[in-house]
Amino acid sequence: MADREQAIAAVFLNVQDTLGEIDQPGHFLPYRPSSQQLLESLKQRGWKIGAIMTISADSDSAQNVALIRNGILSQDAKTGKYLTIGDFIAADNFVSNLEAGASKPDPGIFRFAANKFGLAAEHCLFVGQDLMEVIGAQSAGMQTQLKQCPPGRDFPPALVGKIGESAVDSGREFQALLEHEHLLGERLFACGEHIAARIAKLIDVNDWNKVMAKIDSTPPDKRDWISPPAVTMPEKLRKAMALFVYLLDHFADQVHLKAEEEMLQVAVGCGMASEKGRWVFDQHDQARSYWAALDIAWRRIQNGDSDDRWFALYDFQKTTEVFVFLFKAHAIRENYQTYTEAGNTFTAEEDASVMNLLTHTGPADITPYVGMVARIEELLGISPL
Repeated sequence: MADREQAIAAVFLNVQDTLGEIDQPGHFLPYRPSSQQLLESLKQRGWKIGAIMTISADSDSAQNVALIRNGILSQDAKTGKYLTIGDFIAADNFVSNLEAGASKPDPGIFRFAANKFGLAAEHCLFVGQDLMEVIGAQSAGMQTQLKQCPPGRDFPPALVGKIGESAVDSGREFQALLEHEHLLGERLFACGEHIAARIAKLIDVNDWNKVMAKIDSTPPDKRDWISPPAVTMPEKLRKAMALFVYLLDHFADQVHLKAEEEMLQVAVGCGMASEKGRWVFDQHDQARSYWAALDIAWRRIQNGDSDDRWFALYDFQKTTEVFVFLFKAHAIRENYQTYTEAGNTFTAEEDASVMNLLTHTGPADITPYVGMVARIEELLGISPL
């Protein structure tokens, strides 16, 4: 191990999903506290630290670099000064696909990064959460380390104190973790909106109204059932819907909702008024009823007869729309009201205990769910936030 460390002169970090995530307004939110712990560990080894990022052709590279470097890692309790990613990675140490003329996992971008630092690839270490990118770096000759994603599984919770406490942010670790899970939820909501919109194009309600008008205009003694318009569902949409239903049942409910409910019960034990969190439980139960309806609609779509499939698709569309409408507002209220109210009741030690509790609610690693959301986005041809 000592020989390996002596051979390393620089480390390149992937940015998105390794150091943090970008929220809907376009801010870079580092994983706390794991990103700071990772950067401090690399700095202590005396390695030069760089970052490799992917940006679109119409993006401003300098603006993207500034966005990442401004990401807040922690705040000094005495001085109020923020520690940011920029304190560890200089602006000149960022490498983009546009600059390199190659994108990850192409080995070319990793060779370009090493050359930019004036080093042979074998003296560089690449750290990222994507296996294909790690393999690409290995092909370029770099040493590599696969990092777990999302955060909280590779570093233990640390008592770093409140970060950015304000009227809408308790500054507690648990709040940052749950808000990061909401970023994945926002991507899932966007997928739901696209799915509903595409179903609406498949089943034009006006077509069925014409069928009903024909039935209504027929004398009662001569009426007969008229089948709804035939529907041919694209295979990519069918796969996206299947993954969407799976994620609602196994991630949204079993992982995220249960974690929030565990946290709120602890908050009540620490002094939060129980009525302040009641709405969360009520809307969670409302969402679960929607998801149960989606499960039934999906079963009808898959296994029902052709005369029912049109109506099952309509039910799936409308239920998805009303769920997404509710939970977009639900997440905002939790972020800026309920999490803060709960966090204000916790001491630093209680915050660490809640963090430990949250990492034991659901599976230890939710990376597969992150990959499933990405797969739905790919199937639907949409870009993540």
